[in-house]
Amino acid sequence: MLVPQKKRLIIAGGVLGGLFVLYGGAAYWAGLKTEDTLAEQHRMLAEFPLFKVKSHSYERGWFSSTETTELTFNRRLSGPYEAMLPDNLRPLLGSTIRFTHHVKHGPLPGIGSFDFRPARALVSTEFAMSDATRKTLSRFFGDKEPITVTNRLGFGGGGLLEVNIPSFDYDEALSGVKVNWKGFDLKVDYASGYKEYKAEALSPGFLLEASSKGSLAFDGVKYLSDVRPGSSGIKLGTSELTVGDVQLNWKESVPYNLKLNELVYVLTRIRVGEFINPSGEFHPSNVGLKGLRYQMVTSEQDEFVNTRGKFDFASFNLNDKRYGPMKLDVSANHLHGPTLLKLDEEIGKIPFEGVDPAILRQRYVNTIKTYGVPLLENSPRLVVNEFSLRMPSGEARLKGNLTLTGFQKADLQDPLTFLKRFEAEASVKLPRQTLEDLVVAQARNLFTVDASAEDQPNLREVDELARSLLDSQLAQWTEEGYLKQQDGQISTDLEYKQGVMTINHKKVELPWEESDTPDPAQSGGGA
Repeated sequence: MLVPQKKRLIIAGGVLGGLFVLYGGAAYWAGLKTEDTLAEQHRMLAEFPLFKVKSHSYERGWFSSTETTELTFNRRLSGPYEAMLPDNLRPLLGSTIRFTHHVKHGPLPGIGSFDFRPARALVSTEFAMSDATRKTLSRFFGDKEPITVTNRLGFGGGGLLEVNIPSFDYDEALSGVKVNWKGFDLKVDYASGYKEYKAEALSPGFLLEASSKGSLAFDGVKYLSDVRPGSSGIKLGTSELTVGDVQLNWKESVPYNLKLNELVYVLTRIRVGEFINPSGEFHPSNVGLKGLRYQMVTSEQDEFVNTRGKFDFASFNLNDKRYGPMKLDVSANHLHGPTLLKLDEEIGKIPFEGVDPAILRQRYVNTIKTYGVPLLENSPRLVVNEFSLRMPSGEARLKGNLTLTGFQKADLQDPLTFLKRFEAEASVKLPRQTLEDLVVAQARNLFTVDASAEDQPNLREVDELARSLLDSQLAQWTEEGYLKQQDGQISTDLEYKQGVMTINHKKVELPWEESDTPDPAQSGGGA
C-alpha cells in the first residue's frame, strides 16, 4: 500500500511542478508583453508638452518588474500662469516628479492580495516626493496619498487605468483661506495601442475662499468619452462634459495676460499661434454659471468625416445681468478623412517652442496650402443648426450654412474665383440694444486716449455720437428693405451664391462688382 501512496505523491509533485513551470513561463511571457505596453505609454507621456522627461529606466524580473520615471514641468508653458498660483504652491513647479510603476506579472497578478482576476499585469504607481513637497501636500491631504494610480493590463494588450485624488478640507486661519476639495476619479478602459478607449472622469466639487480676494466654487463636473478609430484613421465617437454649477466672486481688480495658444496646445495639441492671447483686467464682480453642457459627436461615411458639436448652459449671471438659456449646435460635414489625418501629422511636426510668432503663422499657412487642398476639393460644409441666447435686452438667434463647391487648386491663384466657389445662407435676429452696446463699446476704444494724457474725451458725448450714427444707419437700411425692426429686435436674411449677395432678398453689390446700368440720379439723366 505504501507504493501506490508514494506514486500518488510523485504524481502530485510532478503536477505541481508542471503547474509552477507553466505559471512561471506564463509570468515571463506576460512580463515581456507588459514591458511593450508600458513602453508605449511612456512614449505618449514623453510627447505630452506639459512635461519633460528627466530620466527613465525599466528593470524586468521574472514575476515582477519596476519602471521609474522622472519628470519636470515645462516651465516655458507654465511660466505665464505661475504668478496666479499661491506662494506655497508655486515652488512645486520647479520640483522633479519621480514615480515608480510596481509591476506584478500575470496570469494572476493580484493573487498576493487575494485578487484572483486574470490579467497580463497589475501596475501600481508610487510617487516619490521631496520632504518639502510632501510637507506642502500634507497640509491638504494629511496622511492620505495625494494621488493613487492603478493600471490593470488585459491579455489582449488593453487595460483599465484608474486614478483617484482624495478629498480634503483645508483651513488657514491666519490668511483666511479655506479650500474644500471633494476628490477626483478617472477611469480609462482602453484597447491595445490606445487607439480605442472609453473614459469617465468625475469631480464632485471644489470651493476656494480667500477672505480678502473672493471665492471660487464649482460642482458636478463630469466628463465621458467613447473613442474608436475610423477606416481613414480619424478618431470617431463621442465626448461630453457637464458642469452643474460655477460661482466666482472677486473683490479686487486682477490684471491678466493669458497665453491661451499654449494652453490650447497642451490640451488639444492644436497650434493656433499667439493671436488668441487676451490681456486686460478683471474688475470686481460676481459670476454664476449653471447647467453647462458640451457634446461632440464624430462619425464617418466612406472616407468622409462628419462632426457635430453642441454647447449650452441654463444661465450665466454677471453682476446684476442674466444671460441664458443659451444653445449652440454646429456641424462640419463632408470633411475628407485622409486629408485631415495628413494635416494633423504635418502640423504636429512644426516646432512650437521658441519660434517667432510671425514665422510660426507662416509655417501654418504653408502647411495648410501644401496638404489641405483635398479638404477644399471635396465640398466641405459648415452648418449652424441652431444658435440662441436670451439676453437682458432680448434674444439673439442665428441659423445658416456655408458650403464650398467645385473648388480646384488653381482657384487659390484667383481670389475672385475662389470666393465664387462659396455658397452661404444665414438668418439673423439680434436685440437692437445689444448691437448698440457693441457699437458704443467700440467707439470708446477708438476715441479714448491714454489715461495719462491731459485732454480726455467726454465719454457721454462719444456714446451719444455712436448711438446717433447707429440710429441713422439702421433707419436707412430699414427704409431700403435690408433690415426689419420690430419690438426692439433687428432681423434679416443673407444669401451668397455664385458670387451674388442678397440681404433680405435684395441684391447687394460687392466691392469687386460694377453696376451694369448707371444710376439716373447720379448721371443727371431724365426723361
